[in-house]
Amino acid sequence: MKKTVIAAVALCLALAWWSNVKAAATRTAETMRFKLEYTQKVMEGIALEDYELITFNAARLKALGQSADWRHRQTAEYQRHTGEFVRHAEALARAGERKNLDAATIAYFQLTMSCVQCHRYLRGSEQAGLEGNSLDRLLAGQR
Repeated sequence: MKKTVIAAVALCLALAWWSNVKAAATRTAETMRFKLEYTQKVMEGIALEDYELITFNAARLKALGQSADWRHRQTAEYQRHTGEFVRHAEALARAGERKNLDAATIAYFQLTMSCVQCHRYLRGSEQAGLEGNSLDRLLAGQR
């Protein structure tokens, strides 16, 4: 009887843990979709010289970079990448407010580079076993 109760409790804990892992993976995927949507809108704003579109979406990117869903990894390197992303989003918003297309274009490029560098870091650290775990890779469809 005692073993059955322990097994049931362990199963409940495992199911709760798995549910949290799946929810975190879903939030991360949603956050990344928003990031992509906002950056595409910034690019549209740059192409059309629509400073309101640039400023609005840059502010959304900054807020996204400061959200708790974004800061799920706690390594110093990841935090550095996140800080750079937020700084570039701020510069992008300022350029939009000042109606400075050249500064907006440069900030957009820097923001994009910060994304690429962070993704490269995450892929490299996961391959080295420094970040994430095999469950993260399974949820992402990798082995």
